[in-house]
Amino acid sequence: MKDIINLTGMVLVSSPLKEYDKRIEILTRERGRIPAFAQGARKQGSALSACTVPFTFGEFGLYEGRNSYYLKSGIIGNYFGNLAQDYDLMCYASYFTEIARHLTRENVKADEELLLLYITFRALQAGKVPVKLIKRIFELRFMAIQGEAPGVFSCVRCGKSEAFDVYMAEGGLVCGECAGKDSQLRYPIKLSPGARYTLQYIISSQFNKLYTFNVSDSIMDEINNFMEKYLARYLPHHFKSAEFLA
Repeated sequence: MKDIINLTGMVLVSSPLKEYDKRIEILTRERGRIPAFAQGARKQGSALSACTVPFTFGEFGLYEGRNSYYLKSGIIGNYFGNLAQDYDLMCYASYFTEIARHLTRENVKADEELLLLYITFRALQAGKVPVKLIKRIFELRFMAIQGEAPGVFSCVRCGKSEAFDVYMAEGGLVCGECAGKDSQLRYPIKLSPGARYTLQYIISSQFNKLYTFNVSDSIMDEINNFMEKYLARYLPHHFKSAEFLA
């Protein structure tokens, strides 16, 4: 029998297969997103049943086949079952896992992506940060991990860091002086200092500080406007679960 490998991860999706089996996708710290088959997981009393539920985080024992992995055991570290009991929270959790599926790759290490997904689910569970702010934090930080963060720390044209407040198509913010020289700005969005600082904080803060703040309604509106245009350009993908977000 092949050696069992132990991977830390979270179940992103689960679907029935044949009469008693399941096919799952796990985002793992060590090997990124991987597919796995759980034979007999749908049988009554199966030891694999609980650890093949979406949003389950833990340690998974698998052996590697020619084209896929086969789940042999699981130790649940955190089961975010209460998210599935609240329709709105379940929709947001599904949206976050759909982003993770789209942006991660098979057999490519995903330690930061997994950590972000985990602490985001913890924030959803805690209920201390508005879900709409959680959504924007997750989107921006995930894109930053992928190397697609917008330039918000200095003008993307002249490099000045004193005053820059216009978002443009080429990947970040420009100062007023550079903006005045260009009449072809595609996204002339002026950001307040508070909104600009919020974007900087989301991109650069430590993971354990990401969900420890709130913003005013006016700054939230600015962040929403910014992110809608940013994602439309740099993440032009239709996420089905986004249709159900409140």
